[in-house]
Amino acid sequence: MPTVTQAVEELVRATVDLSDSDMGRPWVWREYDDEGLRFTLLLAQHELRDLAVRLESLRTKKGPPASQTERILGQFHFAYRDLTGVLAGVRDDDLDRVPAVGEWPVREVLEHMLGAEFGFLGVVQYALAPDRPHDVEEAEERWDKWRDEHNYRAPKKLEGGVADVRNALFEIHRRILRELGGLSDDALEKPAIFWDGEKPIRFRLHRFEAHMVQHTVQVEKTLDWIGRGPSEARRLIRILYRDLAPVEMLGSTHFGEKEREAVATALRDRAAEIAAAARLP
Repeated sequence: MPTVTQAVEELVRATVDLSDSDMGRPWVWREYDDEGLRFTLLLAQHELRDLAVRLESLRTKKGPPASQTERILGQFHFAYRDLTGVLAGVRDDDLDRVPAVGEWPVREVLEHMLGAEFGFLGVVQYALAPDRPHDVEEAEERWDKWRDEHNYRAPKKLEGGVADVRNALFEIHRRILRELGGLSDDALEKPAIFWDGEKPIRFRLHRFEAHMVQHTVQVEKTLDWIGRGPSEARRLIRILYRDLAPVEMLGSTHFGEKEREAVATALRDRAAEIAAAARLP
């Protein structure tokens, strides 16, 4: 049985290259016969939103309440999925096209984002590390060496095509969620030092999202400049990824298995139907 995430990815692959005219092709779901093929994505959005509501209710009944850290990381995950949607449909040769004099190509923007993810994570973990010197000046001197020793430095170059780039972003994102997800409310008030001085860990966690939003907008602008702005399908796919985010953050195996399986099956079947229709002469 595929996960909801896997089913969404299958639906994205089946629809991401559809033209605006394709979106008006006939497609019927029960009484809905006027919307065209776009309704596959609109319906998926509806189902993901409802699933998130159901899972939230089940967690309230069967799981522990969400911590402040989980809520902050949930906001960050929403931003990550929004970026995933912006990158949907981007081609390998889009990554290095210079949009204008003095402006970064998409790859360079994403390299900057990747570096920030490693840096922000390292700053938080260094603040909590038992081997961090207590003296502030000594801690600042030790920082660069510590982050190298503990692998909190991004690769210098973001190599490969779009799939490689997305995978690199996914790996550091998953690492952030795993390493920081268990932080207590008290830990959020501890100080963490970076180039901007001493700020509480709470501030540092919110910076993950704020920085990603800032540069997601930059990626959008860059794609527009190189003539690769979003089609209708890609606009709807971006919304779909956003609505996937809370479902993923409520992905506990302790509740909601039946509900998740039902949505995953529906999305996967729909993706297979669209893909099969595209292969017809």
